[in-house]
Amino acid sequence: MKLTILAALLFAVWTPAFALTVPGPCGTDPNVQCAEYDPNEVFQITTTSGKATLIQFEDGESVQTKGAGMGDGKAWEATKGASWILLKPAQIKPDTNFLIVTNKRRYVLSLKSAGRNDAVTWALRFDYPDTRNKRMAAEAKKRQAAADVLAGSAVNTGPRNAHYSMRGDVDLKPTHLFDNGTFTYFEYNTGRDLPKVFAILPDGTEGLAPYHMEGDTIVVHETAAQFVIRLGKSVLGIRNDAYAPEGHYNRSGTTVPGEVRITKEKGE
Repeated sequence: MKLTILAALLFAVWTPAFALTVPGPCGTDPNVQCAEYDPNEVFQITTTSGKATLIQFEDGESVQTKGAGMGDGKAWEATKGASWILLKPAQIKPDTNFLIVTNKRRYVLSLKSAGRNDAVTWALRFDYPDTRNKRMAAEAKKRQAAADVLAGSAVNTGPRNAHYSMRGDVDLKPTHLFDNGTFTYFEYNTGRDLPKVFAILPDGTEGLAPYHMEGDTIVVHETAAQFVIRLGKSVLGIRNDAYAPEGHYNRSGTTVPGEVRITKEKGE
C-alpha cells in the first residue's frame, strides 16, 4: 500500500501541467478576443452551435498547403483566406483539437463547446512578441544610426570643401561655409536671426533642407549643387563649385585643414 501511494505521489510531481490559454477580450466585447502568441501554449476557442469563429493571423502569414488538421474534421466547417481561418461547428458536440501550420508559426488550438458562463469566441486575434521585438530592434537601430551620423558630424577632421559662390543679398552670407562630403556647414558668428536653408532639387524646385544646430552653425544633413538661403524677403543663392553627385567633392582643389574660404561671383 505504501509503495502504491509513493508511486502516485511521484507521478503527480513529475507529470507536467497542461498548458491551456483562455483568450481574453480585446476591448469591451467579450466575444472579440485576443491572446499573446506562444508556440508552447494551447489556445482555447469556445464555440456554440450557429456561431462562426474567425481566427486572424499576422499580415503576410498564411496557412501552408495541408497545414491545418482536426481530430474530428467532420464536426466542423472551415475555410481559409490570405491571413485568416473561419470555423463553424457542424455538430452539436464538436469538441476537438485543431492544429495549424503557417509560413511563420505553429498553432495548437482546443475547440470547446461553451458552458453556461463562457464567452463564445467570435473572433480571435493574436499579439506577436517576436514581431514586436524585431520592430523595436529595427527602430532602435535606425535611431542609433542617426545618432552616430549626427555625432560624427561634429568631428570635421577630414578634408573640407569651401569652394562656394554666392549671388543675391550678401547680408545673409554665413561667416564660414563648407562641407565634408556628407554635411554642409553654415556658420554664423552673429546674434541676428538665422535664415532658413533650402536645397535646390533636381527638378529646379526648392526643398527645406534637413538640419540640426551645433552652436552657431546650421548643419545641413546633405550636400547639394545649389542652396538658397531665405530670411523674410531677403534671398541669397549659393552654388557648390566642387559638387559631384557621386559623392566626391573638392575636385577644384583642396583647402588647408581648418581654413575656410567663401568666394564670390565676378561682378558682385
